[in-house]
Amino acid sequence: FLCKIHYKGTQLFQFILGDKRYLQRGNNYPSYFVYIHTTMGYDSNIKSDRAEQRQRMIIIVSLVALAAACFLIVGVLRPDPIQKLNANKLQNGGLSDTRLKAAKALAEIKKAAAITDSKPEVLPVSQLRSVAGGAGDGTSAEAASSAAVAAGEANTREEQENIVAKRVADLTTEVRAIKKTSVIMETDEHSLEMTGKLQEATRELIKLRYGDAGSKNYRIRMDLEFQPTIPDFEERGKDATLLLELAPISLIPCSVFNFLEIARTWKNGAFHRNAGHVLQALARSDITQSMPFQEYSKEYPHKKGTVGYAGRPSGPEFYISIEDNTRNHGPGSQQKHNPYEADCIIGTIIEGMSDVVPRIHKMPGKEFIGDKKKWVLIRRMHILVPGDGPGSVDGYIEFSKSPLVLPE
Repeated sequence: FLCKIHYKGTQLFQFILGDKRYLQRGNNYPSYFVYIHTTMGYDSNIKSDRAEQRQRMIIIVSLVALAAACFLIVGVLRPDPIQKLNANKLQNGGLSDTRLKAAKALAEIKKAAAITDSKPEVLPVSQLRSVAGGAGDGTSAEAASSAAVAAGEANTREEQENIVAKRVADLTTEVRAIKKTSVIMETDEHSLEMTGKLQEATRELIKLRYGDAGSKNYRIRMDLEFQPTIPDFEERGKDATLLLELAPISLIPCSVFNFLEIARTWKNGAFHRNAGHVLQALARSDITQSMPFQEYSKEYPHKKGTVGYAGRPSGPEFYISIEDNTRNHGPGSQQKHNPYEADCIIGTIIEGMSDVVPRIHKMPGKEFIGDKKKWVLIRRMHILVPGDGPGSVDGYIEFSKSPLVLPE
């Protein structure tokens, strides 16, 4: 009877609720049987729930105790970080890990500075100045610490330089795309906005890569070699130099930066065109593309003695104006589509204009000279930046120089 009611719950609830249909079938079970059965089932369920709760509580308490034990064990076995730091300092002569890495970086810089003339000597300005500023006996801990800090700052500067260089590259790509549309960029609002962004980013990159010149301008010294075909070779020999002062980056930063990069990665070149108004040179370096747009400022026109990029679009070949070329290479020249377009300008010859440039003009031949033996070779380029370190001349120090022994 009890089993029957237990497995037939529907009948039980019908009986409890007094279902008339159920009673009509003669199922008139004594009420105390139902009461006893339901009461026993209720007590059994309560006991089962309490047992499950106790089991869950035991599991939770066990897990908490295990986690606490693991934490305690790890805390006991792990060494004291302060003691470890002090041990490292004692082992490294009092220098922390960061400064030790910076000291190693400085050693690499000094090693790079000892490279022979057969390889490019290119160092970031921040590192060059840190090495030059650390002259002395080099034995004091204070001097070593200062040099290490300077090397660490140079690493941070290099990371920042890479970020800005990426922005300049992206903007250059956008500006080149605009240039291909043949729009008059000097009056188009979008073009002016994009070229303005490129110029601003380029100024920042110049300062990071070559140092902040302040109120001064960057300079390039060119080492020339005249060949025996020059008429006065026996009298004056083969060697000569030109000193070029680049234009202010406040006016034409893209043109200046482009030529700094040409000089820094210079391979070889020569003056090969002897025209009545310009002396034009080949330029072989890592810079193989022309300028992204015709950057020009009316405040820096193509006067006699200035240096500009050849061609439209301009560069990387360049020329020296041996007469006033404001009309020949200034706004509206060499084409009729754009009355504002001009050759990009680079800077001005400040040494050699009175003697070396006229000698180049004596190259045997006119216009483009096909015979390479008649060219005036540009053997080397030196980048000069403002500074007062060792070897400073007129307030400028050498930043880099291209290899003297040229690759075949």
